[in-house]
Amino acid sequence: MSERLVAVFSHAVTDEVYTADGRLAAREVGGAGAYAAVGASLVSAPWGTAIVSGVGARDRRRLSDWFRRREVDPVGLFEVGEHSPVTRVRYLDDGERVEESVFGDAHFAAHTPFPSRSPLGPDRLEGVYLFHDSDERYWQEVAAARPRWHGPVLWEIAANACTPDARSRVMELAGLVDVLSLNVTEAAALTGRTDPLEALSRLSGHGLVVVLRCGAAGSLVRHGNRRWHVGVAPGPVVDPTGGGNAYSGAFLAAYAATGDIPASARAAAAAASHVIAQYGAPAVGPLDRDGIQRHARAVAVEMSATT
Repeated sequence: MSERLVAVFSHAVTDEVYTADGRLAAREVGGAGAYAAVGASLVSAPWGTAIVSGVGARDRRRLSDWFRRREVDPVGLFEVGEHSPVTRVRYLDDGERVEESVFGDAHFAAHTPFPSRSPLGPDRLEGVYLFHDSDERYWQEVAAARPRWHGPVLWEIAANACTPDARSRVMELAGLVDVLSLNVTEAAALTGRTDPLEALSRLSGHGLVVVLRCGAAGSLVRHGNRRWHVGVAPGPVVDPTGGGNAYSGAFLAAYAATGDIPASARAAAAAASHVIAQYGAPAVGPLDRDGIQRHARAVAVEMSATT
């Protein structure tokens, strides 16, 4: 297995996915951590990604095997109680979704992978993915750990941190990371701007790479005075669950390996398209990685200068 790893710090849960008519569509491992790890694995070398998450003692073997089938190293899993979190995901008629923690919010929070709980030493890292809100205790730990972490750090912001009065706090915390990833709904809530380009301009600065995920319209990426509009990779949309997480994880892994922003965005678009083409996260192997590389080359990218 790889000596240096892209570490995904986020929950691995079991998702119960229900359609708008109340039908159980899938019961599968999910959560931001699982999908981000799969996205990273799709664009990196085999076993070049690790998952860091709290899991229940009864579920550890099952979850470890699930990640191994996707060539993700489960070395970062640590035990908390008997059961891992379970999330009930219900899709609505308008395409939106609501999520509920089956065992309760306190149980979910107890499995949060704070940096201090990671079994991975900083010398093992070549990149770090974070999925969290603006919780002070969490970011105090990130600030303490950040000088020892190797490689870029990406923050995929949680939706509950995105309110207009939180923008200054979010941008302060973004100074601890290299890449900020969010979707258009979160960006509008955070900036008060519904136009994606206006929202993007209000989130840039300090050398930060900002990734704005725009669904079927692709994505916008900004770094300094350069901006890229990145298209989507072709493929069916069967279940959009985890597409944004997979994009973020893949972007981080590609960026850690190459430092090339548009190439990383192409790889991320291809990985996201691959993930949403079925229910649940796909297995990962050589053929999947070859397909991602092929589809990434076909993703259109347009660069423009900003003021």
